[in-house]
Amino acid sequence: MSFDKRAYWEGVLGDGTRPPATDFVGFDLIAFDEKEGWAEAAFCLPAEATNPGGTAQGGFVTAALDEVMSVAGSIVQDGPAMAPTLQMTTSFIRPVPVGVRLIGRGEVVRKGRQAIFTQGFLSTEDGTLLAQATASCIPRSLA
Repeated sequence: MSFDKRAYWEGVLGDGTRPPATDFVGFDLIAFDEKEGWAEAAFCLPAEATNPGGTAQGGFVTAALDEVMSVAGSIVQDGPAMAPTLQMTTSFIRPVPVGVRLIGRGEVVRKGRQAIFTQGFLSTEDGTLLAQATASCIPRSLA
């Protein structure tokens, strides 16, 4: 029997057994395409992510982008896999609100045997870009 990648990832990302960090940033899978290498998720950063200025502290913004880019890097691999981040750069374009629904998109730019390169975008629901990031990840089989 062949591995059903779509069913596997829908189960992992939607059944409540996600890592606590994923739940902390309010991750909610919207859609993904394992062939094209992209994933979209909604995020709702909790009040605990607030900085002294009243918006999201950058580390939590980075965490949300890391989550959606890691999903993109994981789903393009064969079988159960993950894509731990080796290096990541985040650009903060606008202040990121907490407690509201945000949209994140992660995309695989290039998949190699030794590394996967991704990019990510975090926006408001109306499409206003708040932050963007790039990352290199290490392909890791969970089989």
